[in-house]
Amino acid sequence: WFRKGEFDEDKYAGDLGDRIPALYAGQGFVDFQVLKDTVVIDRERGKALIDLTVSEGPRYKVGTFEAVGNRRFNTEEIARFYPFSREGATLGQRVGSVIRRRHPAPTGVFDRERWEDATQKLRTAYANEGYIYATIRPAVDRQVVGPDSQHVANLRWEINEDTPAIINRVDIAGNDYTTEQCIRDQLVILPGDVFNQDRLIRSYQNIGNLNFFETPIAQPDVKPTENGKDVDVVFKVKEKRTGNVNFGASAGQGTGLGGFLGLDQPNLFGQCKRVSAQFQYGAYIKDFNLSYTDPAVRQSRISATTSAYRSQARYRIGDLGISTRTGGSLQLGFPVPQSPFTRLYASYGVEGVHYGSSGLFGEVEQLYPNSIRSTLGLTATHDTRIDLPFATAGGMQTFAAQFNGGPLGGNANFQRYTTELRSYAPLGQLGGKNPGSQPVKFVFGLTGRAGAVFGNTGGFFTSQEFALGGVQYGEQL
Repeated sequence: WFRKGEFDEDKYAGDLGDRIPALYAGQGFVDFQVLKDTVVIDRERGKALIDLTVSEGPRYKVGTFEAVGNRRFNTEEIARFYPFSREGATLGQRVGSVIRRRHPAPTGVFDRERWEDATQKLRTAYANEGYIYATIRPAVDRQVVGPDSQHVANLRWEINEDTPAIINRVDIAGNDYTTEQCIRDQLVILPGDVFNQDRLIRSYQNIGNLNFFETPIAQPDVKPTENGKDVDVVFKVKEKRTGNVNFGASAGQGTGLGGFLGLDQPNLFGQCKRVSAQFQYGAYIKDFNLSYTDPAVRQSRISATTSAYRSQARYRIGDLGISTRTGGSLQLGFPVPQSPFTRLYASYGVEGVHYGSSGLFGEVEQLYPNSIRSTLGLTATHDTRIDLPFATAGGMQTFAAQFNGGPLGGNANFQRYTTELRSYAPLGQLGGKNPGSQPVKFVFGLTGRAGAVFGNTGGFFTSQEFALGGVQYGEQL
């Protein structure tokens, strides 16, 4: 009832030539034909009747299977891509059938779409090993066997592997502001490597994750060299404005005048260095934060982040009083060999907290005067998210440990451990089929966090402990 029902000649041609034959081919009727189609028009009512005469043909069951010409993968490895070896449809296929309103084919019946999808997966497997010039011909031999004249489809992959391609050059085009080295640090393919389709796609996604260029980024060009065997890879980008200044103000009864002023530049001087400054003020809060990040210190694989902050909060609920925190930190990040998505971080920070003389916090000030904590932190992160800053796939796992006091000094002695797990799965998208268009993506995300504190946090309980159900201080649960 929600469809307009208007006759569209292009869609009608697609129904006859593609969609209806594909529907039958998915049920084993690969000889299906549309013999005649007629459109009968009722001009008085402005309606039409579509009359189709079809020949379904016999239903083919799956017969024998073989692969010929394969050397890089043995027969057992090739058989893993064969789609009809497992009885029953997978969960993904069942969900897809419901969404597309298609009934799955009975067991043992030839499904042309599954056969073509499996062929494409095999081509990708060869491309991941550098065999981008390999040709895979999916052959379907239709035969009639047995006394009951059963129609079967004998399947065969005819493979011509050729030789693997080597990456000759990797070029970057279109970066007028961002330095080339900054972009190359995101690549997981290098000149001299055997071509790998998955790593090419991951490099493309990493460049997009920088969020310095207009999206969607053009697909990378893979061009054969003069010898016809090796390839050159070209990534094309288009710069966009990255830095921003934001500010605002507010006024209200009981709170007076408040506001904020912020500066954020994630691509300072085009070198992927980030500087951020934020100032907030009001009757109950005065915050200042300043941070600077260099993702490649002195052109190395080591990153560094330094930050300084001062935060003052006045808590009226419960007459808690005033809390002022002042501190700074330095963090260094190190890559993990053989794991391009994993990094280890080591940090050191110093923070002092001061409470006013009024309210309940005034009593805390008497117990912990001039509280200072000296913190050594260790963090491990594995991040495979794509389409940042709003991830649409992949995940992130982070584990952090903080050691305070003891030989580090300060008057707080405790350990704090936190972990966070994030996972994203794409559900579908709207649009994005036209060149240059940006689709609307639907994503399912799941986040889990956990933490523990051991020891005495002293005067830092308001920022280092966990508070169930509270919004006044601590890390809320």
